[in-house]
Amino acid sequence: MARKFDPDHGFYYSFLNADQKACYDALLVNMRQFQQDFQMNPIAVNDYLVANRAVLDDHPELWWADTPARYSYGFTGKVNRHTFLELKGNELQLTQQMFKAVEDVLKEAQKKKSEWDKALLFHDAIVQSTAFNTGADTDGLGDQNISSVLLGGNSVCAGYARTFQLLCRSSGIECVYVPGVAVKNGQQVAHAWNFAFIEGEWTWIDCTWDDLIWQKGVESLEHDYFCLNDTWISKNRAIPAYLETGNSKARLKIRFPEASSLKMEYHHVAGTYFAKYDPAAVGASAQQQAQKGSIRLRFGSTAELKKACTDLVDRSNLTASAQLRVSKDDDMCVLRIDRI
Repeated sequence: MARKFDPDHGFYYSFLNADQKACYDALLVNMRQFQQDFQMNPIAVNDYLVANRAVLDDHPELWWADTPARYSYGFTGKVNRHTFLELKGNELQLTQQMFKAVEDVLKEAQKKKSEWDKALLFHDAIVQSTAFNTGADTDGLGDQNISSVLLGGNSVCAGYARTFQLLCRSSGIECVYVPGVAVKNGQQVAHAWNFAFIEGEWTWIDCTWDDLIWQKGVESLEHDYFCLNDTWISKNRAIPAYLETGNSKARLKIRFPEASSLKMEYHHVAGTYFAKYDPAAVGASAQQQAQKGSIRLRFGSTAELKKACTDLVDRSNLTASAQLRVSKDDDMCVLRIDRI
């Protein structure tokens, strides 16, 4: 589903019917003007709910609009009015403040030669400047939008994913906010990540799970979820078939284009991916990386990862060293060794 980038209409817009698209456009125009209360052409409530969800998930810059609102009915029984209930009056000011931070990152992105390099810059900037919020919101900003990242510096998956979407779309890279369900430590959890069109290929990216938490206050920038294909991203999550609104009768059927290539996957590009465990090649890569204090190796399967761990970790008893931190990710087939 490669298409010309459209700043007004994101990925979900393309799945709407004519009535929903008209409502989407009306919502977008009024939300961009920070209107608190506005009328629309009458539309069935389910169509309104779908259009509203689509415009909010296509446009992360409308961070303030994903807040409690009331929709009103006309004599026809259709929705004809949208009223925000909890706006504070400083939404424009905060948006301008956030976009100063965005502009700084975009200036750096202009120096990059490829879309891949730009996307990597965005990914790394978000992870390095944001602490994952494992408890209650601590900054008074909504954790489900860009404000928690760009103003608060701590967020949850929705904030990470929406900010990555914002940076990509602001630089002309199509990027989708993807809400769904993932499996973490054997448990299903609500999660959000991204789907982006980079260098002519669709690919999956998850900034949140690349912000690895070792202990309270100690996180590290990883790249295990940067530019994955369908096979790899599906190891711990299902690719959504619907955009949900919270109302079971109002859901938008969607279909993500195939993402089959791994040519942009970070470890492939970095030369730290090994389909098979080759002791000589892996050893050379590990030795070269060790000079910088950390080693990252990805393998083609869990079985190959196990071979590497047996040879590199177990035989040398690396886990017994107080100067080293050793971990592995069976889903992503990654071995990590850090000097601490």
